[in-house]
Amino acid sequence: MNSTNDKFCVILLGMGGPDSLADIKTFLYNIFSDRSIIQLPGGALFQKPFASLISKLRTPKVQAHYKLIGGSSPLLKWTQAQARQIEKIIVKDYPGSRCYVGMRYFKPYINDAIHTAIRDGFNRIIFLPMYPQFSRATTGSSFKVATTILSRTDEVDTVYINDFHDNNKYTKLMTKYIETNICPNDILLFSAHSLPKKFVDVGDPYVEQVKKTASLASNGREHLVSFQSRTGPVEWVGPDTVEIVQRLLSETKSDIFIVPISFVCDHIETLYELDIELKEYIGAPHSKRIHRMPMFNDDICLSQMLAELITDRMFSDARA
Repeated sequence: MNSTNDKFCVILLGMGGPDSLADIKTFLYNIFSDRSIIQLPGGALFQKPFASLISKLRTPKVQAHYKLIGGSSPLLKWTQAQARQIEKIIVKDYPGSRCYVGMRYFKPYINDAIHTAIRDGFNRIIFLPMYPQFSRATTGSSFKVATTILSRTDEVDTVYINDFHDNNKYTKLMTKYIETNICPNDILLFSAHSLPKKFVDVGDPYVEQVKKTASLASNGREHLVSFQSRTGPVEWVGPDTVEIVQRLLSETKSDIFIVPISFVCDHIETLYELDIELKEYIGAPHSKRIHRMPMFNDDICLSQMLAELITDRMFSDARA
């Protein structure tokens, strides 16, 4: 039985993003090297050479995208803000607790966060992904890194929180954001990062969890779900966000209110893909009919919900 008196810390997990335009090649290489999400031709032996080539070819295009949103990703800034707020909340009841950040594809990396936590004397680590829905391509990949690192030590107890896609306080917070920003006649469209269909075929719960979040957060309002961020020559889960938006704009006179459902803070997929690229595809004047829900970013309400999720899970594990 684990004791709630153990010295515990939390590590918030995320995808990560480049700190500058010069970092983009490394960031892309790390993504394409991960066989948990992208299995390039030739097997594991050729994964890294292919990743090196693809990242080199894609870097100029991706740099152009990041230039349009300020030259770097704000994802780390917002995740660190959440970590500071969560730490202030949990330390009131658990003095000495800490909240770190570990990213999968760029600094600060997950392994660095784990090693820092161990050096700081923590004997229990709670891993909380900042992905609301679970997928083996996101949360699963991060958990795999964490378990590999921790398999080399028996000094640390671990708790893995898979998701919070149907957490009542989380979906109510999203409902509040929707109802505060949507206009009465807007069409409500939830847009999620897409996933290779083969993942779903072997049981990945991500798509069903996205739909569950949308159903709860819509609070009875009629809505649609679509998927964005497809890349590579594989079959992706649909329908595609761009295609859905184009169809809706041509068939109705209503504006479209887009909710990025698989993200909690702004990054390239909200600031560029939805705010810039999507509107470029649509073109003027229809682009003015597209509106996006603001992200939670450093909203203290999100921090409070996550802190409660952490402590509830810690107590439930201690009682087990």
